Amino acid sequence: MSYVPPHLRNATSTTVATARTSAVTLENHHTKLAFHSNNNSLPSFPNASRRSSAAPPSPRILAAPDPVFPHWQPSERVSRMTPNQIEEVRSRLNLDVTVVTDSPPAPAPIESFTDMCLDPSIMKDIAYHEYTRPTSIQAQAMPIALSGRDLLGCAETGSGKTAAFTIPMIQHCLAQPPIRRNDGPLALVLAPTRELAQQIEKEVKAFSRSLESLKTAIVVGGTNIEKQRSELRAGVEIAVATPGRFIDHLQQGNTSLSRISFVVLDEADRMLDMGFEPQIREVMRNLPEKHQTLLFSATMPVEIEALAKEYLACPVQVKVGRVSSPTTNVSQTLVKISENEKIDRLLDLLVEEASQAEKCGHPFPLTIVFVERKARCDEVAEALVAQGLSAVSLHGGRSQSEREAALNDFRSGSTSILVATDVASRGLDVTGVSHVINLDLPKSNLISLRNAYLKLQLWLPQL
Repeated sequence: MSYVPPHLRNATSTTVATARTSAVTLENHHTKLAFHSNNNSLPSFPNASRRSSAAPPSPRILAAPDPVFPHWQPSERVSRMTPNQIEEVRSRLNLDVTVVTDSPPAPAPIESFTDMCLDPSIMKDIAYHEYTRPTSIQAQAMPIALSGRDLLGCAETGSGKTAAFTIPMIQHCLAQPPIRRNDGPLALVLAPTRELAQQIEKEVKAFSRSLESLKTAIVVGGTNIEKQRSELRAGVEIAVATPGRFIDHLQQGNTSLSRISFVVLDEADRMLDMGFEPQIREVMRNLPEKHQTLLFSATMPVEIEALAKEYLACPVQVKVGRVSSPTTNVSQTLVKISENEKIDRLLDLLVEEASQAEKCGHPFPLTIVFVERKARCDEVAEALVAQGLSAVSLHGGRSQSEREAALNDFRSGSTSILVATDVASRGLDVTGVSHVINLDLPKSNLISLRNAYLKLQLWLPQL
């Protein structure tokens, strides 16, 4: 089914009112959607609305080949596991697994990459990056994804969930008929922010470094759209995108949904928080009939449950630990203080921390300070620098190159304090962070819980 932008759909239905239409309804468990395809549908050109009814017929488009969902089996050792053994492993890994009534049981968790029977090239790259054992979410989510079933995954930041969908996604792409120019992608990952999308693409490349023929494209705002257009039109196996920019390319005819058979919605709760639900639905309802969907969310609000119910087919739900709760290594402190004292108190805290670190001969601990507004972000960073502390700001008002430079400086340790708006920092995965300070009271406590892998959090709300 060709993608037609929303603003062209009324015109399309009027122009071809007399055309023969046929209803297409899924007979495969990978979707619950039904849609109507029209033999004379307009192609999605940006200026199509200006065309008269006498416009020449659109060029013939080759039919997309059917996707392949190979029958996957784990190693014989895993296949022989008894129900009691499976439950023992899940209990040890702190996994909660549920399936829809009358659905087959979920595949067993697998604690060894070797037992997952992955493509040799993927195994080579796993070994290259010195990954030895799957994390809890990987041990359970990867067998579910490899078996072709839809997945609803709930896991905290830093749990390894990116690899949990990246590796099965690459395996799926390797089984598909080859892409052609103006063809693809085969797999699509939607993420809420540029930074998270870039981290996901880096992970995809890490596990496909031995596969020179597998091409990826990063499709986000704030970067060169011409380069994205060129890559998409040349044909890519995997696109990692933010919803808005991906819709832009669909409307411009730079890419297509016709070959997508593997979809990942990562940080889905944050995408809804940021207002991307219309774009997500726009993509999901125009996908081909046969596709597999993986949805990951750190929290499980009713909006996510509704989205999963509508677009996932009999999903297996996997939770690692308690959803929406901090991990055991987080110490949280609430400091009540008036608004006009916040910055001074912050400076006192961090100057004292710098003094203690210097006395002990330790570097200043990596610290993230969350604020609500862009102007506040720069104000706090400048105040910290004026006190002799190494700080940099990260917010949507900075250019992409400035944001990347700030993150690189923070990750490398050359800058020890990152002052960021929550929107700009969503999905960041920075190892070694010791302190997180919310200078402004979060609108939702889930903002803080998403940083549950950090050691210390301070909230400084107004009285």
